[in-house]
Amino acid sequence: MKDVPNNKVSIIVPFHNAERYLGGALTSIGASVHENVEVLMVDDFSTDSSGAIAGDFVRKDPRFQYSRNPANRGVSHSRNRGLDKAGGDFILFVDGDDRISPDWIRNLLLAATATKADIVIGQAKRIQGGHESDYRMKGLIRPARLRFERIVLKDNGVVWNKLYSAALLRRANVRFAEDIAIGEDLAFNYGVMACAEGIYYTDRGHYFYHRDNAASLMRGSSAESRVRNNSRVLETLLAHSARTGRWNRGALKKVARDILMDSAQGDPVFIDDATRERIRQIDPLMFHKVRFKLLRKSLKRKIAMALMSHFPGGAWRSSR
Repeated sequence: MKDVPNNKVSIIVPFHNAERYLGGALTSIGASVHENVEVLMVDDFSTDSSGAIAGDFVRKDPRFQYSRNPANRGVSHSRNRGLDKAGGDFILFVDGDDRISPDWIRNLLLAATATKADIVIGQAKRIQGGHESDYRMKGLIRPARLRFERIVLKDNGVVWNKLYSAALLRRANVRFAEDIAIGEDLAFNYGVMACAEGIYYTDRGHYFYHRDNAASLMRGSSAESRVRNNSRVLETLLAHSARTGRWNRGALKKVARDILMDSAQGDPVFIDDATRERIRQIDPLMFHKVRFKLLRKSLKRKIAMALMSHFPGGAWRSSR
């Protein structure tokens, strides 16, 4: 088709011990109707058969390239290695346990060409426990141009549902922060989106996101480590805003709120003075709002426990 763009797309696939899904992810990329791609697979020191699976694709398809980290360095380091090697006009990230529909790349390219957008956000499906559902992103309902300041980054901070222009990434000069373990996608997107001259959402094609193994890092982390990590995220977001002069207040408030909520879990967690000042800069009343929210939650819990002890067996519910 004459109107279909044939830009080269660099697809960065970081993985670690992903033997269960990696073959499906790479097969879905190879089956894309847009064939002008380079697939940059970065093995983060896997100890299973993931490397062998990736090697099979290298032997069968010259578009696939494989590199391996000499130690387990994390997804941010692996993505940065991919960015350093990328030679395409556009950049995509596909995680090693996910997959894409055959028309995913073409539809993102069509939208980028038609709208002259630096970033195109695509539609995604969530797969969990064998069940498929829409991956909902607040504010993204129908195809439309988006403003950085209004995007709900709480829901849309991930990198895997976006096509980035390589020119934008060079202009923004943003890399994944390797000292951030949770929220690295948000930190990257905030800096890149703040520099974008156009952001567009399209609802055609799908990215299939496997939820089964997600959030394990968050579940296994302590409140102290989350406070420390999110303090670094907040510092990074504010640095991007100071550099670009653009602010997404929703994202800043969400990270600040998470820090305060986590700091109040169990034994109170210390928040350093610099982070406290950053939170006050974002919202001077944030400390009072969170304190009031926690007080309400505590009161509700106490009332529920009192009712349960006074009306055993949930009789208080049926009597209302």
